[in-house]
Amino acid sequence: MKIPESALVVGCGYVGGRVAETWLARGMQVFAITRSELKGTELACTGITPILFDLAHATPMPQLPNIDAVLWSVGFERTSVASRQAIWIDGLQRLLQALPPRIEPRRILYTSSTGVYGDGNGQDVDEYTVPIPTSEGGIACLAAEHLLTDFASQTSASVSILRLAGIYGPDRLLRRTADLQSNIPIMSPPAEWLNLIHVTDAVTAIDCISRMQLPPSLINIVASQSVTRREYYATLAKLVGAPPPTFITPTGESTSIHPRRGGNRRVVSGVRASLQIPFKYDSIIDGLSSIFPDS
Repeated sequence: MKIPESALVVGCGYVGGRVAETWLARGMQVFAITRSELKGTELACTGITPILFDLAHATPMPQLPNIDAVLWSVGFERTSVASRQAIWIDGLQRLLQALPPRIEPRRILYTSSTGVYGDGNGQDVDEYTVPIPTSEGGIACLAAEHLLTDFASQTSASVSILRLAGIYGPDRLLRRTADLQSNIPIMSPPAEWLNLIHVTDAVTAIDCISRMQLPPSLINIVASQSVTRREYYATLAKLVGAPPPTFITPTGESTSIHPRRGGNRRVVSGVRASLQIPFKYDSIIDGLSSIFPDS
């Protein structure tokens, strides 16, 4: 497969925006779908060509460029009136149908979620584990994966499903540091696994896979050194000068009010070892320290 010279980024947010900047710096021609005219203007100022379209609306999609690669990195806004089905499934289906046909295989990279694995009861799960999602997001991601797998079988497209762990990085932590400094209890079990990936490593993985001659069809993008929730928050608290974190484990009725979003399992990758991806922050200490370098 040829190294892509052009790409379409669908979802130019925390991860997708950084990938777009990386590709632009490589000299690639980069397009991005956005529903916001303001966002489109901002993208154009950086050299990215905006395509104005709302994925949640069942309206004709504008003509798309015959690009070499597509990155789907669409998040979900909880304040949005549109459902995950409308954006993540219906929107993805319309995008795939609108892509110009081509003889040369087009690369499609889909940022899924490790939430597709559901609750592993504290055990390890990898790419060979049968996904049994329990959350709405995990169910939608798995449905989108199946949609893409079917699309790849019917076309010449090369599809890579990237199941990302919880993303953290500058301006994106799992909890406000002010809450830690105020010693507000964390309403989650402290001994459960947190599966994380620093945004820098997520972007690096996507960029590397986009240029591989034989890209993986499925890979978990996760730091190799998973930590428990207590270890993560204890490290973060120390870096920001907060007291050690306190936890309240929801039980009984409170569990149904505040359900666990992802379930308890440690996500590992059986695919990563065969790939030469230069992850930088496999340790949560290194990853958080990069965010607070003066601590």
